[in-house]
Amino acid sequence: MIQIDNILDVEKYINDIDAVIFDLDDTLYSEKEYVRSGYRCIARWLGKTEVEEQLWNSFQRGGKAIDEVLEGKDHSEALHIYRNQQPAIHLYSGVGEMIERIRKQMKVGIITDGRPEGQRAKIKALGLQVDKVIVTDELGGVEYRKPNPLAFVKMQKAFDIPFKKMIYVGDNLSKDFIAPEKLKMKYIYLRNEEGLYYQQKV
Repeated sequence: MIQIDNILDVEKYINDIDAVIFDLDDTLYSEKEYVRSGYRCIARWLGKTEVEEQLWNSFQRGGKAIDEVLEGKDHSEALHIYRNQQPAIHLYSGVGEMIERIRKQMKVGIITDGRPEGQRAKIKALGLQVDKVIVTDELGGVEYRKPNPLAFVKMQKAFDIPFKKMIYVGDNLSKDFIAPEKLKMKYIYLRNEEGLYYQQKV
């Protein structure tokens, strides 16, 4: 396994590769920024600016923020607003330019778990331009999320590139690399100190 601490270091390890596949959340942008954006939308809807900070503080303590801070009708409506937000998020510095450079040499894809509407909204907000995006839930439900290998198989067929010439980049040791390893793909672990899974052990 290749381990990096900076997403821009991916380019050092793809000389013999024909396709780079990226995870999305906490790999290309900060998922915490998405969470904060959602809380801001909820606070704006309620007309209570202080709610954003209350939700964020609950989240940082590891709590279920919306459950803890909001009750009754506000809870379900707030959840809907969070999940359907047009997020205010940004790619990590240099990522857009890196992807442009890589695409001049090879195929670039994204395999990401999550609710389709949320993941597609993130990709749109980030302005990501890649050759193929697979949101695993769109394959038939949550059972197709990583480590299920189907998304990787579909990506390989779409690109018509051998698995051994593909590499997957992700940040979650518990699920991102199980399928690539079985399929004989190479993979890069981004140990993202700002990410939600930074405390995982290598």
